[in-house]
Amino acid sequence: MHYLFEKGSEHGEKFLLLHGTGGDETSLLEIAGYLDDSATVLSFRGTIQESGMNRFFKRNGLNQFDIDSLEEESDRLVKEIISVSEAKEIPIEDWIVVGYSNGANIAAHIMLERKIGIDKAILFHPMSLGVDTQDFNLADKKIWLSIGENDPIISKDASNQLVQQLKRRLANVTITTTNAGHQVTMEELNQAKKWLNQL
Repeated sequence: MHYLFEKGSEHGEKFLLLHGTGGDETSLLEIAGYLDDSATVLSFRGTIQESGMNRFFKRNGLNQFDIDSLEEESDRLVKEIISVSEAKEIPIEDWIVVGYSNGANIAAHIMLERKIGIDKAILFHPMSLGVDTQDFNLADKKIWLSIGENDPIISKDASNQLVQQLKRRLANVTITTTNAGHQVTMEELNQAKKWLNQL
C-alpha cells in the first residue's frame, strides 16, 4: 500500500491517518496538524478505485458494502500497519487512528474484528458496516466519534448501531453530535482535540 510517513517530535502524538472516499494520503494532514502539530504521522492511501476515487474497500452502491472486499482489505491494512510500525520501531499501541468516513469505517471495523493492539481512535462520521462476528472485550479501547444530525450519507441509525456495537463490547466511547452534514467541522475538531488532550 502507498503511504506517507512524517516523523514528529519525540513527545508528539502518533497519528495513523485513514482518508475518506476520494481522498489520499495527504487529505488528513491538516487535521492531524491541528490536533497536534508535533505529531508523527503515518497516512495510507486506499487501494480500491471507484470511478477514479480512492477507497479502502469496495461497495456496490451507497452504503451497500462488499463484505469480502472489506475483510480482504482489512487484513491488507493490518499487515501494512504492522510492517511499517516494525520498520519505524513504533509500538502498535502508540498509534491513534484518525479516520474520516470510509477511513473511519474500516478503522472501526478493524477495532471490532481484529486483535491488532490499536486502542485509541478519532473517527469523523463513521457508521456500522453490519459486521459483528467477534466478542472479545474492548474495555481498553478509547474512541471519540462524531455524528452529523444532517448527514446526508450516514443515517442516525447506522451511527447508533456502531456506537452500540462498541459499547456492548465495553469500549469507552465519546460522542460529539453537531448540526452539520458529512463534512468535518471546527466544532468537531475542537472537541476531538479536547478529548485527545485528556487522554
